[in-house]
Amino acid sequence: MIADPKLFSEGKTFKTDVCIVGAGVAGITLAHELMGAGMRVCLLESGGLEPDRATQSLYWGENIGVPYYPLDVSRARFFGGSSNCWHVGIGGVNLGARLHPLEEMDFQERDWVPYSGWPFTKAHLDPYYERAHSICHIGPYDYSPGYWEDRALRPQLPFRGERVKTTIFQFIQREVFFQEYRKEIEKAENITSLINSNVIEIETDPAAQRVTGLKVACLNGVRYQVTAKLFILAAGAIEIPRLLLLSNRVQKTGLGNQHDLVGRFFMEHPHLWSGVYIPADKKAFNSSGLYSVHIANDVPVMGKLTLSAEVLQRERLLNYAVSIHPKLCTVPAHQAGRSHGDTGIKKKIYNKFKRTRAIKGFSLNHMSEQAPNPDSRVTLSDETDALGQKRVNLDWKLGPSDMRTILRAQEIIDEDLCRVGLGRLHIEMRDESIPANITGGWHHMGTTRMNNDPKKGVVDQDCRIHGISNLFIAGPSVFPTCGYANPVLTIIALAIRLGDHTKKFMGSSGG
Repeated sequence: MIADPKLFSEGKTFKTDVCIVGAGVAGITLAHELMGAGMRVCLLESGGLEPDRATQSLYWGENIGVPYYPLDVSRARFFGGSSNCWHVGIGGVNLGARLHPLEEMDFQERDWVPYSGWPFTKAHLDPYYERAHSICHIGPYDYSPGYWEDRALRPQLPFRGERVKTTIFQFIQREVFFQEYRKEIEKAENITSLINSNVIEIETDPAAQRVTGLKVACLNGVRYQVTAKLFILAAGAIEIPRLLLLSNRVQKTGLGNQHDLVGRFFMEHPHLWSGVYIPADKKAFNSSGLYSVHIANDVPVMGKLTLSAEVLQRERLLNYAVSIHPKLCTVPAHQAGRSHGDTGIKKKIYNKFKRTRAIKGFSLNHMSEQAPNPDSRVTLSDETDALGQKRVNLDWKLGPSDMRTILRAQEIIDEDLCRVGLGRLHIEMRDESIPANITGGWHHMGTTRMNNDPKKGVVDQDCRIHGISNLFIAGPSVFPTCGYANPVLTIIALAIRLGDHTKKFMGSSGG
């Protein structure tokens, strides 16, 4: 059921077996997995069932690094969490999010990517990815373009060799989480979702080795406590480190922060509109449908261009994807008139030509991996919110390897386009400096990273915070690296995996 504790008596204690903090994608997936599992589950949500300005203002914070979205804009503080923000058109009035798993290389330790490597391989997560597809109501766990393309109407771009390839993204409808699974939770006998409930402190035993309860506050002034045998934080990669840092009554630097890792390694996917694909043949505009959102095998999908693992390793690049979008584009006149047999764009001629020409081409939307960076981080500020809690500062930092990947990837794609006579790219980036129009995807990741060594990570491979027996984290904050893919599918896969672990934990603890 879903209940509003604003009418609770002051100081009430709500007792349960498992407490999940945050009713977003990760928290709702966990609740779904624990339905009927023979344990009492409490799902706490800061907001209500609809957006509320006062609750949303609890997200206010300051960006002190690379310019970024206002922090209350890039997140949704009500039931459904980030799924309320999915806004990609997928046909008719439907909106959703593009889904793709992380690649095998994303899980590996790469000698050219400091701090890379997960505690397990992609093969370990594959069964959970398959189960995630069922939860998302999308197609089979297959992202190879051959399964999805229509060779007559929507063929792949015919690149030669293995440098540039096409991959597929499937789309989930936004209503799945904040409508369908909300109705499930309302009917579930073993689940109680308490809305309008803000966790303000995690309480532990005197040694900070076990969580004993949560202090919860409502904006109307009511305060109460939740006790449980197991606690799971699923409030996102900004609020989770905030809560851990605020819970410093026993561990003065914050829970799980013995090695100053909580809040560090904040990652986003650099998003950038830059450059133009100029096809050699105008017929390309009629045969590029694979690369726009369309229905294939009864599923909304779209294709993007990526680079092979061999190229990434040889070039020492981060992972990368780019989508192409037909539109009337403006490019330098000398570029519009180049022959298609030319090689890559020569940077030295840019300053010689000032005139531009409008042509029909494809705008490029880059979505790239960010290298893990300990100086990219979430910290507490001195400003407080309506509940008296310190707000956050976000210091998003991007480095030369992040920008080099986007620039060099375009050069490689341009070379292969020219080689097969498909056209060329007009590359607008000049160097590895951060473009003024760089943005993110509202993909907050990495601030409580996973590593079995407590000196290198906040949580272990089971997503349990090092040194605390019954406190776990679900969601993208545990990602050690982020690949290029929207994190949603991996969030769900990890939440399913944690759901299985929760059942084992509760069984072994007599729950």
